[in-house]
Amino acid sequence: MKGSIVGAALLAVAVLASPGLGGVRPDRVQVDVSKLRGTQSETTIAVDPSNPSVLLAGSNNARSLHVAGYSSTDGGATWTGAHVPVPAGSDLTGDPIAAIDRAGRQYFGYISVLQTSRTARFELYVPSRAGPTAPWSLPSQPVESVPGTFDDKPAIAVDDSATSPHVNRVYVAWSRVVISAGTGVGAIYLAHSDDAGATWSSPVAVSDRLRSFDSYPTIDVARDGTVYIGFWNALGRGVYLDTSHDGGDTFGPDVLVDPIRGNSNCSPTGISIAAQPVNCVRPNPIVSVDNSAGPFAGRVYVTYGDTGVRGREQDVFVAAFDPALRLLLRRHQVNPRDGAVRSDQFWPASGADPSTGFLWTCFYDTRGDRLRRRAWYSCSRSLDGGVKWAVPVHAASVPSNERARGADSIHGRFKREYGDYEGLAVAPGIAHPVWTDTRRLRTLREEVYTTTLSDASFRR
Repeated sequence: MKGSIVGAALLAVAVLASPGLGGVRPDRVQVDVSKLRGTQSETTIAVDPSNPSVLLAGSNNARSLHVAGYSSTDGGATWTGAHVPVPAGSDLTGDPIAAIDRAGRQYFGYISVLQTSRTARFELYVPSRAGPTAPWSLPSQPVESVPGTFDDKPAIAVDDSATSPHVNRVYVAWSRVVISAGTGVGAIYLAHSDDAGATWSSPVAVSDRLRSFDSYPTIDVARDGTVYIGFWNALGRGVYLDTSHDGGDTFGPDVLVDPIRGNSNCSPTGISIAAQPVNCVRPNPIVSVDNSAGPFAGRVYVTYGDTGVRGREQDVFVAAFDPALRLLLRRHQVNPRDGAVRSDQFWPASGADPSTGFLWTCFYDTRGDRLRRRAWYSCSRSLDGGVKWAVPVHAASVPSNERARGADSIHGRFKREYGDYEGLAVAPGIAHPVWTDTRRLRTLREEVYTTTLSDASFRR
């Protein structure tokens, strides 16, 4: 009996010490992930599906002109540099992506640029390592290297379902861009790897239109191995969704999610808003599949940003589909509607809780600033398949302001502002948003921050 009591006590301590399972670590503790000088932008984050204490994150670093990786083994409470390798001779790297498979292998991808006197070669690389303390392995060859093109906006996902015929298969997608006579065309391509990223399949076209300009691909994988890819057409055609039932070898016809209301007033295409006037904002669609055993299992969600009903504000929307891509919910607004004062919500990131199916969405939110310049990174969630949404809570304890003196905006060197996207990883019962923040602008410039949110975040 005494041994049973001691064992139960030890189990209780272990449970309370586990991130997301107990009350030891309170919600919304602010953690500076990067602690690096120079502007950080375009954050990414992944959680180990077999060990939610392990996280992998990344960002662009404007000071080094290379991506930066960050590793945590305590649920995001502390972080160390991941020191991701880059190809010899690479002049710069960017657009980081991160994923972790069921075996704990970590993947960190990026676009590498090698400049010569006449041209620049853009190549997509995906180094990997066996776990958070293992050395990285840089593949001898990129995922693809096509002369006369450049790869942009990659996305990554791992099939982590034990019941899938392609378990631990790694998928990457990107926009292959070709510039001809001053005009660019872009199409979404996908490749996959079954040997931890050492080799990759021949890329296959996802986009139906190869002479248009599709960008911002996003990937998620269902429990049965079905691959879902969303993307945005930068020429004003809207947000699309496509699917593969054979492990990414072929794709069906593109399905229109939303034709998008916003009209570009930027170059490249985007919407200039007070909080991000130079780099502008775009829909940034994110696909999330409910892989839980909950009441909405199998549902496919697409979150995205777009101009709202008044025509002068940015809002976040969600669409929902069944596994066969039959529409269930069209252009449903996530953030609360504005009152007399307009606000902007932009750069949404989303993810479905693998244990409950609850859908999380995080975004920058200028609500509370009449000038719409200060933005709090905020999060909401839906418990009923995307219909009702909780009042957003501030993941960031303080607002960021890319219009402040010293920010990388109108008078900055790169004018990245908040970048082109932010990140969110969802573990059972816990959401891990990651974003760039200006609270240390005077000392380190824009930093990468994270926190944790759970049920307690929404209790009043």
